[in-house]
Amino acid sequence: MTFLSFPLISLGLGFLLVGALWAFKSAQPRLPAIFGAAASFACFLRAAFEVSAAGHERLFDPWLKFFEADALDAVPMAFFAVLTLGVLILMPRRDATGKALAGMLLLAAATQTAYAAANLAVLATGWWLTSLPFVFRMFGEDRSRKVAQGFLIASSVVLTIAIAVLHHIEIEEISHASNFAFTLLIVAVALRKGLFPLHGWMIRQFEFGPLLPVALLFNGHLGALLIARSETTVLTLAEKHTLDLLSIIALATALITSIRGFAEKKPRRMLGLLCLSQASFILAGIATDSAEGITGALVHWLVVAAASTGLIAIVRVLEVRVASTDDPDGHFGFAAKAPRLATFFLVCGLALIGLPGTLGYCAEDLIFHGALENHPWLGIALPIATAFNAINLLRIFNILFLGILPRDVIDIPDALPRERWPLAVIAVFLIVGGIFPSKVIQWRAEAAHGIEKGLGLDAEEQHHGH
Repeated sequence: MTFLSFPLISLGLGFLLVGALWAFKSAQPRLPAIFGAAASFACFLRAAFEVSAAGHERLFDPWLKFFEADALDAVPMAFFAVLTLGVLILMPRRDATGKALAGMLLLAAATQTAYAAANLAVLATGWWLTSLPFVFRMFGEDRSRKVAQGFLIASSVVLTIAIAVLHHIEIEEISHASNFAFTLLIVAVALRKGLFPLHGWMIRQFEFGPLLPVALLFNGHLGALLIARSETTVLTLAEKHTLDLLSIIALATALITSIRGFAEKKPRRMLGLLCLSQASFILAGIATDSAEGITGALVHWLVVAAASTGLIAIVRVLEVRVASTDDPDGHFGFAAKAPRLATFFLVCGLALIGLPGTLGYCAEDLIFHGALENHPWLGIALPIATAFNAINLLRIFNILFLGILPRDVIDIPDALPRERWPLAVIAVFLIVGGIFPSKVIQWRAEAAHGIEKGLGLDAEEQHHGH
């Protein structure tokens, strides 16, 4: 077994924790927080390069052997690290208290722990730790805090029970116990992701919670990671049927939340429904028995993380500039004073719903074709949900950026340089990735290959998927 040439994962997590402690005690907390996040990103990016060079090898951290990096988690670790850095830079000054920034870094460290887990016990530890910043109110008062705590803790408890079952089963009962444990894993994913009919807590978090911490929590996609990780092992027939059920539930979530968006006019709720609907495509694609669908889902994972973070950050920036965006009576017309923010919002939104020419189109095209191979009705329903989401995106854009400025809004600043650079990086990634998608697909091809082997897809389908 090849080891990482340096303890990169341990150092990356260490930089996040040091940055959190430093920011918590600093009079100017943003700089130490950014330093910790940037150093962590450098470590995780280097780990991703190590994995790329090693091919199919799982590379274990030489200091702490329960951390590893492989084709499935290396890219998401580096991507989430740069996402964390961007969110810290974008965070409005009003929100960037030492306690809040420390909470963001702790949330990032917990998520990275789950990503880098070499076994389910470490993954469950990271899963549990993601709830701590919300439990200890590190992001200030939150009207939905108790609801979020309840669902986060419930999903962690179910996951812990599933792992306990897997570790204490008798040999002669392994098939039945394994199926039961796998079902519990699916329940934990449904609770964590907010799948129908449990999606209300996540929408409530978007409406009342601290938006940027919610963006990091939402875009951890630990549920998708858990399903993808379980699929790299050889599944029984019963477990494959359970995966089919998960795919149906994810599809129902995508459709219902996209339709539900028509009844909303609050930007936060509309944004939450849009993001949750598009994120459900990830699970729908991973749970298909198709090489194309799995590859598309892994690419869409990156698209949703980048695009939804851009959208959420812009909505929060506008809320800080104008206090009356919670429940609008009409259109705000912010594009007249903030054209850059309007452009960034539109680029992120169109990429999220899969506009041709963006990376989102390539990801959704792979998911649709993969779904059509095995579940024709699934491949038909996903474009319908996408069409509804496109309408909802334009409704949000119209409310926020079109129309005439309200009388009480004399002037608002456009994107500041501190906000402009992270949003530009997101926009470039989504557009350039759409023009040259082969490189991004290549990043996720090795991970898709491992999942295909676990699902037992034949060689011809694997070749077609790549």
